[in-house]
Amino acid sequence: MTQAMRVERFGEPSAGVHTHSQTVRPTHGRALVRITHASVGSTDIAAIRGDYLLQPFPGFTPGYDFVGVIESLGSSQHSNLQVGQRVAGVLPRMGTHATHIAVAPSLVVPVPDELDSAVAAATPLDAVTARFAISALGFEGGSLLIQGAGGAVGSWAVQFATALGYCVFGTASQRTRGLAERLGATVFDYHDPDWMDRLVAATHGGVTGAIDHTGSRSLRHAVAPHGRIVRIAFDDTSRYQRLSTATGFLTAGLRRCSRPSERVCSVPLIVMARRAAYRSALASIFKGLAIGSLAAPRAVEYPFDDYADALEHASHVDPGTKTILVMP
Repeated sequence: MTQAMRVERFGEPSAGVHTHSQTVRPTHGRALVRITHASVGSTDIAAIRGDYLLQPFPGFTPGYDFVGVIESLGSSQHSNLQVGQRVAGVLPRMGTHATHIAVAPSLVVPVPDELDSAVAAATPLDAVTARFAISALGFEGGSLLIQGAGGAVGSWAVQFATALGYCVFGTASQRTRGLAERLGATVFDYHDPDWMDRLVAATHGGVTGAIDHTGSRSLRHAVAPHGRIVRIAFDDTSRYQRLSTATGFLTAGLRRCSRPSERVCSVPLIVMARRAAYRSALASIFKGLAIGSLAAPRAVEYPFDDYADALEHASHVDPGTKTILVMP
């Protein structure tokens, strides 16, 4: 019997989330994975509150990424997978805050023996988002602005961009700027009303690329005309978050050929449509962690039964840390 956290009604974190029991069996083409660790992040908080576009109705289990052990491959045949193997992955739809899932083998990647499971669980969604956002820029080198450079995705993006030879600038608060600077970014305090003008001056006309989670139209002022903005989210403090996200996706799509141009990077959609590329990216990231060329956030572990505390920690997470559920 599988235990899963189920959002019964939208509201403040944990208020409408309850434990739900169900039976999960591997169907044709799916493997049964016993989840041992799963991350909890801002996307989960937004979904529980009803602010996430891809989960418009209650009745779902939060969580995108996981680490677990394959218990059955059913009728699936995959040359690099076997029963008892430790694997990790990202789902195209939420559902990992559970003890078991039935998952397509094309969604999982073996976890290197050198990696701790909690560290591996702190990685997939955020790191893959950062990797594909940089790829969506369409060029290497030049100057790059990373919004939220000390945040969950931003800290990975700073590492990848620095390794690729970009001159990396970032925005951060006083609370998170230390992490961004240690990772190699030149940081502007986003509370400074003149930070964009200072960035334009420092880059002699604007950066050649930007990775953004705010959806701000004013960001175009900081990007050179021939540059590109990659939007990974559309933050909005109003009660119309889902509408803002939908509008942001549409607007970015209409600006694909503008100056500067815009792209959208959505990992759930990438996982759904480009599985081989996603698996290759995640395997490469795990290799970087295993050999020490990449640094994962520090995993702060919470037992599955302390789900409310895990949500509270994820709502106020310290820079350089990630909330991880540990399953029974």
